[in-house]
Amino acid sequence: MLTTGEFWPGLAAPVLNGLALLLALGFRRNRAVMLLLIMSCAALALAGLASGAGGDRGIEAMRMFAPWLLLAIAAMPERRLLARRNLAVIGLLAIATWLTLAAPAHVWPGLRDAFPLGWVPLERGLVAAGIVLHAAAVCLSRWLFQRTAMEFAMGLVLIVVGIAQLPVMRADGASGLFCVAGLIALVAILHASYRMAFVDGLAGLPNRRALDESLARISGDYAVAMVDVDHFKAFNDRHGHAAGDRALKAVAEQLKATRGASAFRYGGEEFCLLFTGARSRTARQACEELRKRIAATPVRVRAASGRSGRGKSARAGAGEVRVTVSIGLAERDARTRESDEVLKAADKALYKAKGAGRNCVRIG
Repeated sequence: MLTTGEFWPGLAAPVLNGLALLLALGFRRNRAVMLLLIMSCAALALAGLASGAGGDRGIEAMRMFAPWLLLAIAAMPERRLLARRNLAVIGLLAIATWLTLAAPAHVWPGLRDAFPLGWVPLERGLVAAGIVLHAAAVCLSRWLFQRTAMEFAMGLVLIVVGIAQLPVMRADGASGLFCVAGLIALVAILHASYRMAFVDGLAGLPNRRALDESLARISGDYAVAMVDVDHFKAFNDRHGHAAGDRALKAVAEQLKATRGASAFRYGGEEFCLLFTGARSRTARQACEELRKRIAATPVRVRAASGRSGRGKSARAGAGEVRVTVSIGLAERDARTRESDEVLKAADKALYKAKGAGRNCVRIG
């Protein structure tokens, strides 16, 4: 069992992993929940809670059971928490935890030697590390294709856990690495929750909530530009929603490159630019440059054959097309002191731009 001096360091790993587990559960990151559940149980075992065996049994159990369960979680797709696959893993984890905590001292050596990887301690640690690092490679491979931050974080977590499996690691060193893994998971889940709340998933831009937060803190001179993709509904009807998504992404990339401005997705095909510390003359020049860049940016579309599921004829058009935007600009002045007034003025200017034939900039 842990001594008094070792108690708090030993407790840190299960607490950190448990806290990350609760956050993952709240945000429905179910694969992360399963991974952290396994890590929390392993951290508890390392803390010396296995009766009469201390950290030695804990690290043996970690090398016997955890690698296989972690590999299974890495290979699984994201599913609801109570899916049959997840329930099977939870059941196996419960059995492994019970054996670790409750198996009599005279039974444990036979169980350890009968279990896969139970040949000699050196091989057991090396093979366990190899299995966990293989699980890390699975997550990192997914990240290369999907570019999701959680897959990258899970890969890093598994690398750290894999190092903890090495034969040179004793219980205290492995507990320290589990603390590091828990911190990585905690930061990744907090970052993912922030992106869920404040970043638009399609365009990759801060969303309207983030714009409201920025406007609530802003002071001094600033200008707001409302940007609307021209005839976007007709574009979607003609070329399909996939092409429409590519068009929105292309517009978002150009918005990001606008000098002196922060870009936001306002909703649908509408975007917003916030020029902090700028007057309308400077902002208008930047908006004109933006309008020209967007008009010159090609958007890839595909031709479809047959009929759509709604019975409409095939969408026409193949190769590349271009979209244009209308922009309404307003600045904070004596008439528009509050941020909502500036937004309304920019919105009115946007309607002026649409009324003037679109693909132009108007100032409110």
